[in-house]
Amino acid sequence: MANSQSGDSMIDRLVRVLGSFDPDHPSLSTDELSERAGLPKSTAYRLINDMMRHNLLQRDPNGRIRIGVGMWELSNRASDAVDLATVARPHMSAVHDFVGENTQLGILREREVLIIERMSKPAAVIHRSKTAGRLPAHASSCGLVLLAHAPKHVREAYLRGPLAAITEKTTTDPAVLRTMLTTIRTDHFAELAGHIDDGTTGIAVPVFDGNGLTIASLGVVVDSEHHIGGPAIMQALRTASAGITKDLEARGTTVVD
Repeated sequence: MANSQSGDSMIDRLVRVLGSFDPDHPSLSTDELSERAGLPKSTAYRLINDMMRHNLLQRDPNGRIRIGVGMWELSNRASDAVDLATVARPHMSAVHDFVGENTQLGILREREVLIIERMSKPAAVIHRSKTAGRLPAHASSCGLVLLAHAPKHVREAYLRGPLAAITEKTTTDPAVLRTMLTTIRTDHFAELAGHIDDGTTGIAVPVFDGNGLTIASLGVVVDSEHHIGGPAIMQALRTASAGITKDLEARGTTVVD
């Protein structure tokens, strides 16, 4: 693979271009994309044109660059996360219909929760997570469930920081978080109020594979004042989690950790 004068490979540059898009920046101008990817404009223009020829990028009606349908096709061919989301979807629908707000499925990626499936309704409380979006693991109920059930060295590495506060209620003290994780690991659920968005409560449970290993977390985000009640939501989540595990076993689906 040919390298640029700066020493980065074509793959490095391609990944930086794709990584420039996120839920807050779903579309970018060519100049914005060049700046966010850290590429000279001439290099960015050539790479963008090449990627557009292969449908990895595309222009929207306003002329801005977006991720192309070719990326969607590639990502849906062999992704374990997509398989997990497919199996989980009907069970998530049952929770979603019961709760009537936000339901999401997440996996741990580095220091963040990657949301691989999300369901919401127009009247649902505002929540910043989006499908294929990420949240800081220590600030979300799904993230704390995943950290609590991760290997000890993963937890300790995470607790060394940084631990940014999203709201004034976000827990950033490593000692307090360590105690929280111990409790979550024992109780198999997490409940957080106002840690990411004021006025919202996140409740999450682990999703296990057939060997009892935690492969994902299933959660809801609801209005803190008007939700239907923690125990009822917890039962709905645990029923759905058990159903996902059973269906994964039946399909023989392997999910990467």
